Amino acid sequence: MALLAKLIVCLLPEKKLFGLATTQLISDMEIICRELGFSVKFSKFVFEAFTKILFSKYKLYIVPYPVIFHPVSQSFVVGFLKMIIGYGLRFLSFLGKKIVFYVYDLPIEQNIFVYGKCPKEKLSRIVEKMFLSSASFLLVFNKLNVKYLNNRYGLDKVKFEYFELLDYGLNISTSQENKEYSKEKIIVVYSANFISPSVQKAVKNFLKDCGEATGVEFILVGKGSNFLGFKNKGNFQLINEIAPSALSSLYAKCHFGLVLKCSGYYEFGTTSKFSSYLHSGLPVLVPENYAYLAGLVRKYSCGIVFRNCSDLVKKLSSLSKAEYLMLSRNAQLLGYKIRNGYFFKRALLNILEKMF
Repeated sequence: MALLAKLIVCLLPEKKLFGLATTQLISDMEIICRELGFSVKFSKFVFEAFTKILFSKYKLYIVPYPVIFHPVSQSFVVGFLKMIIGYGLRFLSFLGKKIVFYVYDLPIEQNIFVYGKCPKEKLSRIVEKMFLSSASFLLVFNKLNVKYLNNRYGLDKVKFEYFELLDYGLNISTSQENKEYSKEKIIVVYSANFISPSVQKAVKNFLKDCGEATGVEFILVGKGSNFLGFKNKGNFQLINEIAPSALSSLYAKCHFGLVLKCSGYYEFGTTSKFSSYLHSGLPVLVPENYAYLAGLVRKYSCGIVFRNCSDLVKKLSSLSKAEYLMLSRNAQLLGYKIRNGYFFKRALLNILEKMF
C-alpha cells in the first residue's frame, strides 16, 4: 500500500473559494487522504487542475465533484473551454492516468430543483457527461445516483461505488457525554440556510400543524433564521449562522437534530447537516417523505421517522428514557465512524482493490 500511495494524489480546490459546508468537506478529504498516505495538491481553477493532471507524475487522481470540474457554464465561451478539457480528460488513460470523482453533488439538478432552471443547461450537460465519463470510478451516495446518471449519460454501472454517508468534521472536537433526558423539555435543533425560499417553505409547512408543541423546544440556526418574524418566542429560539466548529457546542445542549426535505433533489444524497448531527451524537428526526434518509435512520436505528410535526411531537412525548438512550448510543456509534472518515475510506479502498 505504501508504494501504491506514492502514485496517488488527492486534488482539491482552494478552501477560501467556498462557503462553510464545502470548505469543511475539502478539509475532511485532505485529512483522510493524508491519513491514507496519499499526496494532496490544491488548485484554484479547472484549467490549472487539468494542467496538473496532465503533467504531474501521479497515476491516480482523487477529485471531489463538482468543486473543481464544475459542469455548469454561465457562458458559451467557458462551456466550450470546459468541453476541450473534457476531451483531454478522456485521453488521460493513454498516459496511464486515472481519475476518481467523489460525487457529493449534482449541480445541474440542484439548479433545476432550486431555481427551476440551469444556466446553459444543454451545454452544461454535454460538459458533465464528458467529465463523468472520463472517470475510472465514481463514488456516489446511493442507487438513485447510479440509476439517474446511467439513464442520463449512459455511464457504465461498474464504474460506481457507494459511499452512503457524508463523512464530516474530522478536525472538529465534540462532547459525547450523555444528556439528561426528560419529556418535559426536549430540545430539537434545525440547522439550515433560511434565506433559501425552498427552506422557508419547508419550515412553514412543518410548523403549521405543530401547535404549541408542549415539552418540545425548537432551535433554528443558520443564515436568515429570523425569517419567521419572531425571535426567541415561546418554544422557539433563533440563532444566526455560526461556524461548523461552533455547532458542536450548540448540539451538545440538544437532544435531536431535525432534517426537512426542502426539494426533490435531496433524494440524491444526504445533507451535511445530517452528518453534522450524527458527528455530535445527536439522534436524527427525518420526515418519511425523505425516503433515502428515512431508510438510513431505520437501518442504523439512529433517530425517528415522522409524517408531520404533530406526529413527531406525539412520538417524542411517548419516547421513554431507555429508548432515547438507545437512539443516542446508535447515533454516537455512527458519529464515530463519520468523524473518522469511515464511509469515504471504505468506498475508496474498495475501488483501489478493483483497480490494482
